[in-house]
Amino acid sequence: MKTHQGKVAIVTGGRQGIGRGIAELLAQRGATVVIVGREDATSVAEALGADALSLTADVSDEAGWANVAEEVARRFGKADILVHAAGIYPVATIDEMTLDAWHQVFAVNLDAHMLGARAIAPLMRKAGGGAIVAIASDAVGLVTPPGMGFSHYVASKMGVVGLVRALANELAADNIIVNAVHPGITDTEGASGMPDEQKAQVYMTQAIKRLGKPADIAGPVAFLTSDDARFVTGQTLAVDGGLMRL
Repeated sequence: MKTHQGKVAIVTGGRQGIGRGIAELLAQRGATVVIVGREDATSVAEALGADALSLTADVSDEAGWANVAEEVARRFGKADILVHAAGIYPVATIDEMTLDAWHQVFAVNLDAHMLGARAIAPLMRKAGGGAIVAIASDAVGLVTPPGMGFSHYVASKMGVVGLVRALANELAADNIIVNAVHPGITDTEGASGMPDEQKAQVYMTQAIKRLGKPADIAGPVAFLTSDDARFVTGQTLAVDGGLMRL
């Protein structure tokens, strides 16, 4: 299916994990994919197709986003899709946590969403509209996880939910839809450090008794960035094997 033919899609965190799964599927659907992250992803971009691009930038940095917007405008003249999959997941109890560590989690997990939307929305207006999807977290952002050490992560992801709803209001007049996908625990490099006991406590409450895969998340994102979702905005879609049925 070439549901994204002719679209330019910017994906943060597309070098690995959920972001890579999304980048791969959007490319398969016909999109020209721009991967944005602090580490070079040229090899991933090359595998996606001749027009795919890797741009190195700190997604929590305002100047970095300005450079991304400038380069995308120069090469493609527009942007149709922005998917924020970049995120960090350190573990620290409130007694251990420094203010710098707290700020760093918010910078990557929340500030980057605002900075990206502000930088890329003008390019979407040039295209006549667009779609923004935030990868938040269902199992950790909407359902408080067992154990300790997640307060900064949970707070940042809850902030993403509020931002998505507010941006949906602000950008609707520009024909830009804004939604969030909330994955459950997904089998990625980022989740590899999570203790097995904590993983089991979460996914054993799911209807589907397994960890999610990046491809499980990519499909719903492809829908939310397609023309089929043009009347869907301000929504949070749980993609978690049925955890949120509880």
